[in-house]
Amino acid sequence: MEILIKNSTSITKPKSECLVITVNSDKNQSDTVKEVDKATNGLVSQLIKSGDISGELGKTTFLYSCSSELKQELLFVGCGKLKEFDINQSKQVIEAAAKELLAKKVKSVNWDLLTVKSSVNSEIVKQLPQIINNMTYCFDQFKSKKSPIPDLNKITLIFNDKKQSESLTNGLLQGQIIADAISTTKTIANMPSNVCNAQYLADQAKQLGKKHSSLKVSCLGEKELAKLNMNAYLAVGRGSANESIMTIIEYYGAKDKKAQPYVFVGKGLTFDSGGISIKPSAGMDEMKYDMCGAATVYGVMQAVAELKLPINVVGVMAGCENMPDGNSYRPGDILTTMSGTTVEVINTDAEGRLVLCDALTYVERYKPKTVIDIATLTGACIVALGHHYTGVMGNNKNLVNELVLASNKAGDKAWELPIDNDFQEQIKSTCADIVNAGGRDGGTITAACFLSRFTEKYHWAHLDIAGTAWQSGAKKGATGRPVAMLIEYLLTR
Repeated sequence: MEILIKNSTSITKPKSECLVITVNSDKNQSDTVKEVDKATNGLVSQLIKSGDISGELGKTTFLYSCSSELKQELLFVGCGKLKEFDINQSKQVIEAAAKELLAKKVKSVNWDLLTVKSSVNSEIVKQLPQIINNMTYCFDQFKSKKSPIPDLNKITLIFNDKKQSESLTNGLLQGQIIADAISTTKTIANMPSNVCNAQYLADQAKQLGKKHSSLKVSCLGEKELAKLNMNAYLAVGRGSANESIMTIIEYYGAKDKKAQPYVFVGKGLTFDSGGISIKPSAGMDEMKYDMCGAATVYGVMQAVAELKLPINVVGVMAGCENMPDGNSYRPGDILTTMSGTTVEVINTDAEGRLVLCDALTYVERYKPKTVIDIATLTGACIVALGHHYTGVMGNNKNLVNELVLASNKAGDKAWELPIDNDFQEQIKSTCADIVNAGGRDGGTITAACFLSRFTEKYHWAHLDIAGTAWQSGAKKGATGRPVAMLIEYLLTR
């Protein structure tokens, strides 16, 4: 789909199949509404007065060609009161309009959304491609009959302020890059586990490295991981026929190539059966999504390369598979991690933290500015925050606050959970340094407490995306979250 920005004092003169016009619930309408009203001989003002065209937020009214002068279809969408209009309301406007355009199979549109409120224009153009990509995305690689390509193929955003030209152009470019990164993340996450294993993640990263010369990709297999004493990581994958592989993607965009990088570590359990502590069969198919953290890292690194950010960034995809086998690790085993900390295994289904703890120790070598891990770590996070908010915890208040702010700006919501010493008591072991499962109470927080033992040498935040990385049911599929939040975080660096 092509999205353009055009500077024009008129929305009706550049020809298209349909005009998208924003109306508010205030008394005074925009110049665009007045222009279209004049072209329709006062019909629009009559319909607004009668309530057939409403300024109510998200309310749409579609009119077919209604005058000889204006031979275009009209889609009116309400934006509520202008003084209350913000980025969250603009998303509702975009979604409502796009839903109507797709349903009516409109091919090309001129859109006056930019004339609503100039203070949020650049954020609106950043959100628009993301929202439309999300509404039109489909995963049909394995279907015999492919999904039809949406009719909507061209959107021209009309604005009339030359001063905003550069910010709007940059906002649109960023939005398109973020949208593409989210789609890529979804596709990798949606892949079935008989296709997507740790080797597949490594191969995808290598292809990305070939596409972008600014990226350096390296892969550590089981022999390399063993030499590094990453015994917890290796234990999780012992029961699988597929090799455990940690893939590292490095980007050095700062003038000082030795400047401290921002590091992202993604949990990459390409399938999680629970191991010896095997999961119930109901819903186990969705455990292919246990690598959404790694898929997020891939999407972020793709966007970083395309945005050409002037910072250094390192992404780690910690890939492996947790399966039951004669060689699987067991409840009661004691593992010595890369850091030397010993872990008593209480539950082999608390495997993500065992993979992450060694990966988090590994990234110390980069002397990172910050480290953020992304993981579908605990079902307890779904109980706490549902499917709306990503859980955020960490050892640095400023970093946690920055992530929450980025989530609000990106419309990719996150919520901070406490991680204090009271919860650390729950992961004490009688025969090792710590246990890998601290019980049901505060499960999301005790999992973060476990990880915190391996992150004392840098500023660190943990994102639990168990409730936000995918959705179940009739619309089962990856969401691409929290790619938008993390790119927004990097853009403000």
